[in-house]
Amino acid sequence: MTKQRAPKVRTTSEHEYRLTIAPHFNAERQARTVLITIETTRRFASFRYELAVQEELTEKELRLTIVGLKAPQLSLPASGTAQFIREYDNLKGTYSVTVASLDGTENTFVIKFTAKNITLLKSPKQPIVELVVS
Repeated sequence: MTKQRAPKVRTTSEHEYRLTIAPHFNAERQARTVLITIETTRRFASFRYELAVQEELTEKELRLTIVGLKAPQLSLPASGTAQFIREYDNLKGTYSVTVASLDGTENTFVIKFTAKNITLLKSPKQPIVELVVS
């Protein structure tokens, strides 16, 4: 049995990441989905890196663990944030959405997904992640 470490708590109020959760319509599949984007708040001057994220989706929990940066697929120079974008089907009901950063700090948000709305029910007191729900 492995020991679980308690998540680190950061005392600064500066956000390192932005988590955007938005309803989305996938025209190719003609289906309603949820689009989740994590991006750095820091901009990179030379490349738009991709965030490498380990995903774990269980019955009522979505855990997104940031494990590093990946070089962009295209080697054309461009400035911007590092991003992770994923489309999820069938998110209905109340979920705990946890984002864990590289240093082990994590934030958990409680979010309710319905056919018409995405509602934030609970957020951490000192988030490292800025949450945008639309």
